[in-house]
Amino acid sequence: MSRKQSYRCLSFDMMDALFRSCLLLILLNLTLLPGQSAVGEDSDWWAFQPLEKPALPEIESETWSQNPIDRFVYQRMAEREIQPAPQADWETLVRRLYFDLLGLPPTPEQIEEFTADQSPGAWERLVDRILADPRYGEHWARFWLDLVRYAESDGWNKDSYRPHIWRYRDYVVQSFNDDKPYPEFVMQQLAGDEIEGDDPENLIATGFLRLGIYEYNQRDARAHWNDIMNETTDVVGDVFLGMGMACARCHDHKFDPILQTDYFRLRAFFEPLVWQDDVPGATKAEQASYEEKLAVWKAATAEIQQRIDALLDPYREQKWESTVEKFPLEIQACYRKASELRSSWEHQMAYLIGRQFVEEGVGLLEGMKKEDKLKHEELLEELAAFDGQKPEPLPEVMSVSDARGPISPTVIPDDYKATPIEPGYLSVLSTAADDAEIANASTTSTSGRRTALAEWIGRADNPLTTRVIVNRIWQQHFGQGIVSSASDFGHMGRPPSHPQLLDWLTTWFIENGWSIKSLHRQILTSATWKQSSFHPESMECQARDPAGELLWRAPIRRLKAEQNRDAMLAVSGELQEEVGGPSVAADVPRRSLYVKVMRNTPDPLLQLFDASSGLSSVAQRNTTTTPTQSLLMINGDFALARARHFAERLLAQQQATIGETLDYGFRLAWGRGPTAEELAKAIQFLGQQSEEDSAEVDVKDLAEFCHVLLNSNEFLYVD
Repeated sequence: MSRKQSYRCLSFDMMDALFRSCLLLILLNLTLLPGQSAVGEDSDWWAFQPLEKPALPEIESETWSQNPIDRFVYQRMAEREIQPAPQADWETLVRRLYFDLLGLPPTPEQIEEFTADQSPGAWERLVDRILADPRYGEHWARFWLDLVRYAESDGWNKDSYRPHIWRYRDYVVQSFNDDKPYPEFVMQQLAGDEIEGDDPENLIATGFLRLGIYEYNQRDARAHWNDIMNETTDVVGDVFLGMGMACARCHDHKFDPILQTDYFRLRAFFEPLVWQDDVPGATKAEQASYEEKLAVWKAATAEIQQRIDALLDPYREQKWESTVEKFPLEIQACYRKASELRSSWEHQMAYLIGRQFVEEGVGLLEGMKKEDKLKHEELLEELAAFDGQKPEPLPEVMSVSDARGPISPTVIPDDYKATPIEPGYLSVLSTAADDAEIANASTTSTSGRRTALAEWIGRADNPLTTRVIVNRIWQQHFGQGIVSSASDFGHMGRPPSHPQLLDWLTTWFIENGWSIKSLHRQILTSATWKQSSFHPESMECQARDPAGELLWRAPIRRLKAEQNRDAMLAVSGELQEEVGGPSVAADVPRRSLYVKVMRNTPDPLLQLFDASSGLSSVAQRNTTTTPTQSLLMINGDFALARARHFAERLLAQQQATIGETLDYGFRLAWGRGPTAEELAKAIQFLGQQSEEDSAEVDVKDLAEFCHVLLNSNEFLYVD
């Protein structure tokens, strides 16, 4: 591709963003002196303004509006002399609703049940019923997992598997199903270990702070931990505040009112953080019961354990020494220092050494003498005789805590004075009272810093947090947020297309207990969401609204990677609907949410259809169109196997005629029956004479027909 051709590949939005970035950079360089920031001048930026609930606008078309959302949307359309699209037919809406809330297609029976119900409130009852479905949490957890860069491996070269992190995934699923108030959701993930009580869920939730990329064999442990802390700070800013913080790591932000000091004030909340592995995910009572049973087993096997320890201890010591000596002397000193005397940074370095020992622990036996190996095997056989007395192990959790001992100071790397930076919020939003509140935060076992941060993020008067999450929910329903740059509410992002609507929804969301399900209900019962994707005057509307921001029709959206895979399994009748538990291989017919996510070796089908890799926070996935996608859907083993099972499912229905068999196939795959022309072509494809012919047909031929359905736009897209 020539350079000229590559320029033509840039989208309008990309060129617009580049132009605005260059213009902002020029203006800032012209107006700001060295060392001067735009904090004071930018405090009037829309995203930093206090939340106020706007009055509902007066509109001409009261008959079209079905709830307050529509009044704001219609007002903006009227400004451009645009009329909304008509409402979509009920079959289309039911299919759209199921994919929006469950990520799965409805069955023909479910569509028929709804269309037969003509009573008032039927739509609202259907919305409530689907929101109560456990599969709702499985679908909606996925967008959050994209944001927090969820994966089950470390990344980098080794890409080691994280055997217990799936519990965090299940925590997110359950949180959505429980309609957990958003501030509580935030608190558990940032500071669950600091919450009083005896609920293992709080520890599981802190898995959020364990999701970054990690390489256990990094010799430069100091720089590695520094990268971990920086990336944690970046993700917290992106996910919860919708503000890109990374630019302020090296200098005051060039576009937004974020100082370099602000960046390190935010990072200071995490300064004492240490990772905790293999933490019991059980209540105190469950742990006490386990320890009681384990004590019986230990007493019965004490003599054998002593012989095993005597055999292995010399090798363990040798392994520990070889592990420690791989690190620089200053890092070795952290490990050799007594635990109670370590600072938080020294605890962090000692942890990294310990983690390397654990990762390499499988090599403990490699250097053993042959006779010692044989003796070890004999001892393990003796020990196995007591397995019946050994209690089932408790669930294990990847969690965090604060290090014991003095907290190491947070400093800006280039500050030759090494001035300590105290925890604090963004200068543009914080007050002296906020700083005093942080200084007084503490718990019995931790600094309380992360609790203070979570409380500030989740406060009703924080102008960013709630706007950001409301916008994210809107984005999942319409394909684009009211603020299209969902993780950037600053100058580098796009301003809201409907600012009053965003503020009305945000304040309404707070008034209704931060209930995400209530927000869904408000959106899904609006005339705006119910519009058809086909507008009778689309050319005129597009001329007046080229970017399509005014919501004058429903967007046509391709199924996401997981929806595509899950829908194929659903229509073929293979989908196993077991909820939760350890992840599985991609060839197991469970929902894609439960497919093991390895950063370096993702599933090819999910990867090709733009599933997130877990390498970085993803606010909105790309939607690519490539030849390899078509090849995988046409020739790939997964799609071919689903088509075969789909055909077997249709034959098992034992319909009277081929027309009835094909009709049911269309309804399963497309959510609607075929037109007369479509049915005639399908019958011709199978070599039949008419739709009244016998339903007996070769399964291979029917599988070819099913394969066509699975590759059609009607299956792969939602209107």
